[in-house]
Amino acid sequence: MIREVDLVSYLPAFMQKYKEPVMALEAENPEFAIMWSGVDRILYNRFISTADEYGIARFERLLEIYPAQEDDLESRRRKLQARWVNKLPYTIRVLAEKIGILSDKADVLIETDFQQGYKMTIHTMLELAGQVGELEHIIDKIVPCNIATVTVNHICGRAEGPLYTGSGMVYTDIIELEN
Repeated sequence: MIREVDLVSYLPAFMQKYKEPVMALEAENPEFAIMWSGVDRILYNRFISTADEYGIARFERLLEIYPAQEDDLESRRRKLQARWVNKLPYTIRVLAEKIGILSDKADVLIETDFQQGYKMTIHTMLELAGQVGELEHIIDKIVPCNIATVTVNHICGRAEGPLYTGSGMVYTDIIELEN
């Protein structure tokens, strides 16, 4: 909140004609403006959605999250919000909500196949750095170990004009558990 600090306006009208108290109060106006900006910073840093770099770092220390160097402030904020909201019991709806928080309310599709075998396929649209790692953390914490989980991340590319060449690189992590 930006507050206009004017201490002279608090003086009674008959005192505002004297230069000495008016000049003293006008000299203190910048100090009060600094104080109000500090109070506003403290207020904003109490909430993840309005915190600045310092406030986000404090929340990360609380939750023992170590940000990567390529993480910007918004991706760090989304990681925090995904871990902060912790609802029990864990259901598919809660899993979809947590992934939705991570992906900025993008559509999350969860397909389950519990009749043939314990298998769950999660379709997401995660584009920012660090979101896939955070999705892995959410799956590790929520999904039971006896459910095979497949995640499919769809990244939509938008381009205008002719495309002459293209390439892509995909990192795939395959984990096989054997008895």
